[in-house]
Amino acid sequence: MDPIEQLVQVLVSFYAIIIAYAAGWATPRGKTLRKTQLWVLRKIHNFLAWEDERIVERIERTKQKLKK
Repeated sequence: MDPIEQLVQVLVSFYAIIIAYAAGWATPRGKTLRKTQLWVLRKIHNFLAWEDERIVERIERTKQKLKK
């Protein structure tokens, strides 16, 4: 294996470890984690509900056009 390639792999691994450690350290815990999870789940739920309403509206419009 080429020494430059080895050096590049070691540096990439080192930076990945540093980034993973920083991300783990910055991850919320306890009540903050629960609030963050609820916030994200609420956003996902609202988006999916909105998508469902949009699809139903399009189906109704298509039915109306087919009846004419």
